[in-house]
Amino acid sequence: MGATYFAPLIGGAIADRVGRWLCICIGAYLLAISYGLLTAEFLPLSIILLSIGMGLLKGNITAAVGSLYQTETARDLALNRLYWAVNLGALPSGFVGGWLATRYGYSAAFLSATGACLLASCLWMLSGSTLFREHSYAQVNRSQAPERDRLATIYVLLPVAALFFLSFHQNGSSLTLFAQDHTVLSLLGMRIEAPWFQSVHAGLILTLSPLLGLLWRRWPLASHHKFMLGMMLAAASSLIMSAASYVGGDTGRVSPWWLLTSYFVISVGELCVAPIGFSLVTKLAPKRLLGVLMGAWFAAIALGNLGAGLIGRYWSVWPHHWFFFALATTSVFAAFLLMLQQGRLRKVLGGSRNE
Repeated sequence: MGATYFAPLIGGAIADRVGRWLCICIGAYLLAISYGLLTAEFLPLSIILLSIGMGLLKGNITAAVGSLYQTETARDLALNRLYWAVNLGALPSGFVGGWLATRYGYSAAFLSATGACLLASCLWMLSGSTLFREHSYAQVNRSQAPERDRLATIYVLLPVAALFFLSFHQNGSSLTLFAQDHTVLSLLGMRIEAPWFQSVHAGLILTLSPLLGLLWRRWPLASHHKFMLGMMLAAASSLIMSAASYVGGDTGRVSPWWLLTSYFVISVGELCVAPIGFSLVTKLAPKRLLGVLMGAWFAAIALGNLGAGLIGRYWSVWPHHWFFFALATTSVFAAFLLMLQQGRLRKVLGGSRNE
């Protein structure tokens, strides 16, 4: 998982030299091949190809979409739609993969992923050339600040993003364990399973993304202020879980509404950070470095993922309410870093939402 987030740093550098459309095309086919090899149980080679394929596809397709739109408002909305589409694919993956693996074995689950990647490759071949032409002619309204200041701004945002995803990626560790061991697995009179909570986030993103898009159109908010809001929501999400743990005495079970509320808050926070970050990189990065810096954004996500795993080892050591409180403090610290940089961010990003 870490490799699939670090690899876009190299994939972006390659695309900056040989072209984004070709790299995305190769990446999609490599993903199909890697899942096919998993079907045949060639594990080491499939993991290597999976990492390379994600490195060529993940950051470059985001950079390609972001480069289609001139204004920040249009770019934010487009990347929100892309994020919506990503989560549309994530929503059924747990159910479909789990169902196939249970009934027909893991090979059947990986075969379904192979088919999905081949279909995506065909769609890209049919429509990607049109996108490539549009991408070539689009004139992105990049910030007019000096390049040094623009790069410094990106470097300021990267550790903030890493700290956000430190909290966000608890959904694959502490929040899953909390659902399994400390949540009443019944909702509105119906029995629920702990793994179902894994699909809650994707469903919330699908629901909230268009609503936030409408909200930003009606009440525009500067990108750095969205970042600040996202970090405060990450802190609030962790504080909700800290309260839930305290109410349950760190060992008992509590209502699933605690966990659902926390997922709701962190999902809104993610929509204030992740797609907005993609948009800011597109706006601030020099054209010759767009792929590399988009890869750096994904590397920051990887560092957050790594940090989530490292702090997760204390889940069974610290009282759970202190564990979640510690996560909240990291988000507050990131918000404090942003607050210290408000002058620089305002100068480089400008005051108008359409600059």
